[in-house]
Amino acid sequence: MRETKIYTDCYQTTIQVFHRTKSFSKPMRPTLGRRLEEAILNCLINIRKASVVKSQSTRLKNLLAADESLDEFRTLIQLSSELRELNMAGFSELSKQSKEIGRELGGWIKHESGH
Repeated sequence: MRETKIYTDCYQTTIQVFHRTKSFSKPMRPTLGRRLEEAILNCLINIRKASVVKSQSTRLKNLLAADESLDEFRTLIQLSSELRELNMAGFSELSKQSKEIGRELGGWIKHESGH
């Protein structure tokens, strides 16, 4: 099965997050690092679910859940940057990727909701 661009983008971002959170300080790793990983993982899993379900209402539900997780992810990368757990390059790259995923996700949500 050929993967969608949004799934591939989110998958690559997830891998990057796991690599980047390895360098978080010991006190931040189990809290902020874990939440960051969970947010992007939830986004990825919900995108995956949306791509395989047949029901439009279930697909839209999964897309909205992915959007909520992406919003949480954005908040957490901002916080990680301000706490100096993510350097500027890491923050910039993850922000850029989250914007791309958000744009793709927004288009898919708009398509599924009929707007």
